[in-house]
Amino acid sequence: MDSVDIIKKLLKESGTSRKELSEKIGMHAPHLSDVLNRKGRYFSPKNIKDIADFFNVSTDEILGTSAEKKHNIKTIPMIGLASCGVPQEYDLNGYDPVPIDESIYDDGMYAVQADGDSMSPKINNRDIVYCNVNRQIDNGNIVHYSLNGESGIKRYKINEKGDTVSLVPVNSEYDIITVRADENVDLKMARVVGSVDMDY
Repeated sequence: MDSVDIIKKLLKESGTSRKELSEKIGMHAPHLSDVLNRKGRYFSPKNIKDIADFFNVSTDEILGTSAEKKHNIKTIPMIGLASCGVPQEYDLNGYDPVPIDESIYDDGMYAVQADGDSMSPKINNRDIVYCNVNRQIDNGNIVHYSLNGESGIKRYKINEKGDTVSLVPVNSEYDIITVRADENVDLKMARVVGSVDMDY
């Protein structure tokens, strides 16, 4: 059993609703629901501690870890910030280690921290965002991109002709970035495969 299964079991055994748990640990109910429904969201270390305290169990019990299982946690580099707002340049040379479950780990993965709310409510300000350079990017996927040195997170769209890429925010208050194939630009992308809400 992983942490999601364990928390669902604790909820059922205690008769606690998801809404009640979200209120007790100070976490948005939609975010809790996304994690428990395995929709690419993850608990922060503080979430795990708060849930363990609420159910009066150890964090190891919530994580399903034991001396034999602790090797299942991998680390990936946190390389810096990514704009979720007005695109801007960031220093992407930081390499703080970020823990990640082995089940979603892949060679070459890295993490960035969202800066802004253009992808809210899918990705919120300060969220830790997991990026996988080896995953295929399809129309509609969320990507971390570097465009002429500017780092950001948007939803990837490509037109039918395949000659125009649009980087689309979830929050409609922000502008769509359009890149044409005949433009001389340096565009690199990695698929976003998950995020951790750091505000709760």
